[in-house]
Amino acid sequence: MRSRNLIVLVGCLALFSYMLTAQDDLGKQLSKVASQNAVNYLSPVLSAWGADLNSGLYHSADLHDILGFDVGLKVGAVMVKDEDKVFDLVLPDQMAFTYNGTKYTLNAGVDYDKVIPGAPTALGDPNGKAVTIKSTSPLVPLRGQTIFTSPKGFDMKFAALLMPQAAIGLPFGLEVIGRFVPNTTLPDNAGKVNFIGFGIRHSIDQYIPLCPIDISIHFMNQKLTISDMNDHRILGASGIAYGIEVSKSLAFLTVYGGYQIEHSEWDVDLYNPDPSLTQFIGTPLTIDGFHVDGKNTSRLHAGVRLLLAIINVHADYSFATQPVIAAGVGISLR
Repeated sequence: MRSRNLIVLVGCLALFSYMLTAQDDLGKQLSKVASQNAVNYLSPVLSAWGADLNSGLYHSADLHDILGFDVGLKVGAVMVKDEDKVFDLVLPDQMAFTYNGTKYTLNAGVDYDKVIPGAPTALGDPNGKAVTIKSTSPLVPLRGQTIFTSPKGFDMKFAALLMPQAAIGLPFGLEVIGRFVPNTTLPDNAGKVNFIGFGIRHSIDQYIPLCPIDISIHFMNQKLTISDMNDHRILGASGIAYGIEVSKSLAFLTVYGGYQIEHSEWDVDLYNPDPSLTQFIGTPLTIDGFHVDGKNTSRLHAGVRLLLAIINVHADYSFATQPVIAAGVGISLR
């Protein structure tokens, strides 16, 4: 039986926004794969979230005056491509299978296919993909029996992050940026999340007499942790971004853009699954820790902001290896 959950944390508890199909949390899905399969299963969504993490950092190069501030929500969204929804699942050379009380030893290539194309990544099919015994298997009574179902995907059309952000102006043309979500349980026990980020910006146009545009530079460092419902850390992420931005304001409309160098990385911890998921003969099914680097190393982006009294609404598009649509809404006092 399936249930469709919309994970949206509102306000300062907001972080993720995506369609999630699951009764199991991410830790349980991850526990069904091992070795390179685990890397291939998670890499597409981790790389996309890394791109989101470094998005929406600003909406103008005109920094706040001393004690001026803005508070709002930012969202970064990478559109999921079809090729990021599937991978080739590689099964072991032998598997154990019990049928009608009898335990059988199955061999890859004879009783089942060694490589299963089209298995869903974390972004893909919420049903997983069934592995069945081949119609040519010498174990005639077992032909067509399902021996393994690959991990479920979470059926994401966009890999998105929804992030709270605040900024405040300081003397000497400085501005600090903060992002924070305390340790929070996601709805329907899908897991737990903790997020913190800190950045600083500095005005450059203050050193250029009669400069017709606003120019500033920025640096941002962020860390995010996802754990299962037993508080076992599954994923840990970090993102670093620095760059230069320019903007020009005309009445309530601001056009902005810039160039950013960035890096994101994820560490997946050693994970010990439910023993009932063990499929390898004589070998416990354990997922070793591994590391995934985000695809984006730099981006060009351009956007527009509407400032209506103290309400700002903005959106931009990033040209990068993984293009990102970012948007935000908030309250701003200059």
